[in-house]
Amino acid sequence: MGIVRKQSIISSLITYAGFVIGAINVLWLFPHFVGNSGLGLTRVLLDVSLFFSTACTLGSVPIAFKFFPFYQSYLPPEKNDLHLITFSLCFLGCLLFIIIMPHLKPLIIRKFGEHSPLFVDYFDLIYPFTIIIAFFNLLEAYAWSLKKTVLSNAMKELVFRVLTSLFIIAFALKWISFSHFIHLYSYVYLLPVLILVMVLWSSGKIKLNFSISSVTRRLKGKIITFGSFIFLGSLLNIISRTNDTIIIASKAKGGLVDAAVFSIATYLITIMEVPQRSLVSITTPFIAEAWHKRDVKKIDEIYKKTALNLLIVGLAIFGLVLLNIDDAVKFLGPAYEPIKVIVLYMGIAKIIDLGTGMNSQILFLSKFWKIDFFTQILLVVVSIPLNYWLTSSYGVIGPAFGNLIALTTYNTVRFIFLWKFFKLQPFTVQNLKAALLALACFALVYLIPNTGHIYLNVFIRSAVFLLLYGFAILKLKASDDITGLVETAKAKFRW
Repeated sequence: MGIVRKQSIISSLITYAGFVIGAINVLWLFPHFVGNSGLGLTRVLLDVSLFFSTACTLGSVPIAFKFFPFYQSYLPPEKNDLHLITFSLCFLGCLLFIIIMPHLKPLIIRKFGEHSPLFVDYFDLIYPFTIIIAFFNLLEAYAWSLKKTVLSNAMKELVFRVLTSLFIIAFALKWISFSHFIHLYSYVYLLPVLILVMVLWSSGKIKLNFSISSVTRRLKGKIITFGSFIFLGSLLNIISRTNDTIIIASKAKGGLVDAAVFSIATYLITIMEVPQRSLVSITTPFIAEAWHKRDVKKIDEIYKKTALNLLIVGLAIFGLVLLNIDDAVKFLGPAYEPIKVIVLYMGIAKIIDLGTGMNSQILFLSKFWKIDFFTQILLVVVSIPLNYWLTSSYGVIGPAFGNLIALTTYNTVRFIFLWKFFKLQPFTVQNLKAALLALACFALVYLIPNTGHIYLNVFIRSAVFLLLYGFAILKLKASDDITGLVETAKAKFRW
C-alpha cells in the first residue's frame, strides 16, 4: 500500500490543483465572460462526446486494463500484440462513428432544437471532440497499467482545465470570437493525447506488433467475451453519468441555462470525486494483479482502506460545500438558488458511492465480471426514466433526486454480490466513527453566526470545520493511512 499511498497523494494534489482551476473557470470565468448559455453548451458538448467516445472505443479500454498484466507477464514488448488489437478497435469505432453519426443528426437536432438551439449550431464539433477523447481514454488505460498514473491524471485533470482557462481569457480579451472559443474547446484534449503518445512510446513498453501472438490465440475467446460485455457496461455507465445534463438541455424550459445551473452544482459535488479518481487509477493495476494471483486478502485490504479513506475525505468536502452553499448562491446570483437542493441530494448520493469503495473495479476484474455489466444495465434502467420523468415534473432539481435513488440501488446490489461471492465488504467500525464525527463537527460549525460578509463566512466556517474534523479523525485514529501520512509529514518537516 506504500506505492498506492504515495501515488495517491501526488495524484490527488495534481487533481485538486486542477479542480481549483476548474472552480475558477466554472464559478467565475464562465459566468462573467462566456455566460450561462456558453457554460451549458460546453457541458453538453462534453457529455455528448463522452458518450460517443466510449462507444468508439469498442471495448478496447477494458481489454487493455484486464489483459495487459497477462501480456506483460508472458511476452516481451516487441512481441506484444495487445496494443495493435486495442488501437485497431478504437480506430474502427471512430470510423463507424463518422459513418453512422450523420444519420442520427436529424433526430438529435429535433430533440434539442426547441430549448437549446445553440447546441444545434455547433453540433458538428462533436466529431473531433469524440474521436480525440476516445484515443485519450485508451492511452490513459495504458498509462494506468504502466503505473504512470500521475502523468495521466495531470493530463486529464490539470492540462484540460488550464487550457480551458486560457481559451476563456483569450475570448474575454477579444483575441478570439465565441465561435473560435467553442472550436478550440472541442480540441482541448489534443495536446494531452500527443503528450501521452510521446511518453508511452518512449517508455519502450508500448510497441505495435503486427503478428498474432500465442497469448492472443489462447485468450481470444475470453478477450472477445470480456470486451463485449464490459464495453456495453461502460457504455451504460457513461449514459448513467451524462444523461441528466443531456435530458435537462433537451427537456427543461431553460435549456442550456438550466444545464449551466446543474453543471455548477455537479461541479461542487464532483470535487468529492478527486480522491476516488486518483485511487481508481492507482489501485486498478494492483487489483488486477491481485486477482491474477488469487490474492483475495490483498483485495480485501485495498477494499476496506480505500472505502474508509474515500468516506473520510468525501465527508470533509461535502461538509464544506453544505456549510458554504448559501454564500455560494449569493456570489452566483438568485438564478442559482436551485443548486442548494441539487447539492444536497447529489452529495448524499456521492457519499454512498464513495463509502462503498472500489466495488466496480473489484467486480469487473474478477471472474464474475459479467455482474458489472448487469449492474450497469440496472443503473441505466433506473436513472434514465427517473431523470426524464423528474425533469418534466420538477425541472432542474429532478435529476438530482433521480441520481440519489439510482446510485443507492446500484451500489447496494454491488455490495450484495461482492459479499455473496467473495465475502468482501468495505465496512468497519471506523467508517461509522468517521460519519458520526463529520456529523457532529458539521452541527457545531453550522451554529456559527453569519458575519454578513461572504468571504469571511466561508473562511471561518471552512477553517473551523476542517480543524475540528481533522483533529477528531487524528485523535481517534479513524484511519491508519491518514494518521501515517500526518506522522510522516511531521517527521519530514520536524514538527
